[in-house]
Amino acid sequence: MIAGLMKTYSGVPCFCCGEPIAVSGRVARLQVDLNSEETIAQEFIARSKLCECENIYSVTDIRTYDGAPRRRIAKPRAAGSSA
Repeated sequence: MIAGLMKTYSGVPCFCCGEPIAVSGRVARLQVDLNSEETIAQEFIARSKLCECENIYSVTDIRTYDGAPRRRIAKPRAAGSSA
């Protein structure tokens, strides 16, 4: 019963810090499309919410992770003038 309550999400491991980066449902569907058409290589850009590194990933890098995706911690912004 507890296993039925576990949430999962699709993501890729960050090349810099190794933490999972959640991908959108649209990107996750590219992996399904790739399985049916092996000649198409699909790539996308993702940014880690932990280390904020951005890299190019292939849909073949997508994995299923248990739990909920990491949320970005909002950093305070510098006050600026609106010109």
